[in-house]
Amino acid sequence: MGISVDRIHELIGNRDQVVIFEVGCADGTDTRQFLSKFGTNLKIYTFDPDPTNIKAMSEVGGVDVKGNSNSKLRSDGRHTFTSVAIAAQDGKTTFTRSRNVNGPGGGTDWGRYSGSIYEPKTIINSPKYGNRWPMIQYDEKIEVTTRSIDSFCDENGIKHIDFMWMDVQGAEKEVFRGAKNMIGKIDYIYTEYHEEEMYEGATNLQTVTDLLVGYDMEQNWPYNDVEGGDALFKLRG
Repeated sequence: MGISVDRIHELIGNRDQVVIFEVGCADGTDTRQFLSKFGTNLKIYTFDPDPTNIKAMSEVGGVDVKGNSNSKLRSDGRHTFTSVAIAAQDGKTTFTRSRNVNGPGGGTDWGRYSGSIYEPKTIINSPKYGNRWPMIQYDEKIEVTTRSIDSFCDENGIKHIDFMWMDVQGAEKEVFRGAKNMIGKIDYIYTEYHEEEMYEGATNLQTVTDLLVGYDMEQNWPYNDVEGGDALFKLRG
């Protein structure tokens, strides 16, 4: 099931100031939970490059996949959304969008959860498992802006992150490579990993461990339908 917002609050919620990065926030479902659970000590920064998710997060009338209003995400001063893909460096890259054809309107403007700056591979068709999610199509590529964690933090005067929540569909190592200055200044990192090549070059658990020097894995949540899972890393010391 992975970590809950309640558990994250237990870990860091009582601090005087709490900075959370939600990298790959999709349509704001988890963002709203953070804003609801945490108090005035919270500052949460969210990031996503998909146009449907940008609309959900930032436009008047934006809603999540269940139709819940995201008006609080725009009005709450504790929240800052940036419409970029977090990557190894600032610039531009190709982003492959996902689309759930079972959604309203064939998923054109709904439920964009599995897009990536890495090319989809076994998530479409696996030699071992076949096509596990035939309703998800990857039929559009767009150019998106990228920012690195280090660049964003430097520009915004952020010296410390209490918790970084990541959902970047195989591109985890790109996030870490762009956070060389901030690694060691982030207390907890919650990330996916993939032992199969769901996306070309997908990041496995050993690579995550190697890149997070000075961190220990606190907990691992293996998936049931994918060779991979979610893992929580804590800064040592």
